[in-house]
Amino acid sequence: MWIRIWKRGEITVFVSLMLAVLLFFLQAVLESARIAMLRSQTEEALELAEYSVLSEYHRNLWEIYGLFYLDLSYGGGTEDTEYLNRRFTEFLENNLSSGQVAALDTWEYCRASDEKGTGYYEQAVAYMKQKTGASLLQRLKRYEEYGSQAVVSEADYEQADVNENRNLEELKRRREVEEEKSTPDPISGTNSLKRTSILNLVVKEPDKLSGKKADLSTVPSVRYLLPGAGPRGRNEVNAANDIFFLAYLMEHFPDAAEYLAEGKESGAWLDYQLEYLIAGKDSDLANLEAVCGRILAIREGMNYAYLLSDTAKTAECGALAAALVGATMVPGLVEAMKQVLLLAWAFAESVLDVRMLLNGKRTAFYKDSSSWKLSLTGALELNTLSGFDEREDEGGLLYQDYLGILLTLTGREKKCMRSLDAVEGVLREQNGGQWFYIDQCVDAFRVRTVCGNGQELTAERWVAYEW
Repeated sequence: MWIRIWKRGEITVFVSLMLAVLLFFLQAVLESARIAMLRSQTEEALELAEYSVLSEYHRNLWEIYGLFYLDLSYGGGTEDTEYLNRRFTEFLENNLSSGQVAALDTWEYCRASDEKGTGYYEQAVAYMKQKTGASLLQRLKRYEEYGSQAVVSEADYEQADVNENRNLEELKRRREVEEEKSTPDPISGTNSLKRTSILNLVVKEPDKLSGKKADLSTVPSVRYLLPGAGPRGRNEVNAANDIFFLAYLMEHFPDAAEYLAEGKESGAWLDYQLEYLIAGKDSDLANLEAVCGRILAIREGMNYAYLLSDTAKTAECGALAAALVGATMVPGLVEAMKQVLLLAWAFAESVLDVRMLLNGKRTAFYKDSSSWKLSLTGALELNTLSGFDEREDEGGLLYQDYLGILLTLTGREKKCMRSLDAVEGVLREQNGGQWFYIDQCVDAFRVRTVCGNGQELTAERWVAYEW
């Protein structure tokens, strides 16, 4: 009987011990579930706080340029990451069901200005990828072809202009010595015009020109910029993405033709902003003159190349050269005169081309007999352009197309940083934007928080605008 009682007691002790183990295990499971639930709630609250913080993006930057950035100065002019932390903490505590935020920190800020504007470049590319059609990309890609051809033709014309004019002067002096006879100079007027401002020749209504100037001493392209964590690497810098970036620039930055031909009202900062991206000067007039000079050089090269291929026009120049020189024993004088006549003719036609472009008209990139406008006589006089600048070449290029060509010939870094100069300049002239700095704008960063109510939980998250 005592044996039986002892066995019953043994079973009772065993069950009691097992029950204690089971209760301990159950408590551990419940505690683990509670911690998991709290961690999940913290992660969810952190995500909601992220949306709240990111909703405070810079409104003007989005409305004007389609870019999502958080201004870490919050309009104050001085970056204040502690204020960002406080805002994040406030939003986080509002979303937590229980407990307080014991600590919160943010770091690794991805700035628009990182790596010479690459951070901004990536977001601009993403913006255009969402809306740009294939036809536009194909047209923009052709700018590379035009640019390559323009560089070669421009160099050929410049070299020929210097060499042929020098050769003609030497032959004329030789004739004066050997034959004691002077040679007429039909291109003296053209050479004088080449030394004047191109704007005097190509601007139809000078009173419409902008007189704006900008202080470039503190723009992003020249000042010290706050260092960041670097670009996010979502749209790497390459030739394919350069086309999207070019499309972005041409869509968001105005040019001179919009004001001179289309009557657009003057805006913030410089008006001729695409010209600024190319030339980088401190006034609209200086930028426009530099760009028109570049376009004129392109047209001179292309027009001179066409004249050399047109036997009729080459023969016309040869006949006029022979008539001007007359009988002479100096070999090569007639040929030299013919060449400078061809160069002067190409110059005059190029002036008309640029004048038409600024007037909103199309001009053919590759000329032929049907698209050539000035006669040789009209080219030497160069005072009858008003009778031709309303004519347009169907299928030709517009002024904006030539800006696109010049932009493809401009370095990527210059385009990025100069466009950030323009962005900052424009936004500073908006209401309440006088203390805006582009290097204080971020579109991604890391956040770590410690939350607790008897149990501390650490959560870390990558906070970023999705584009």
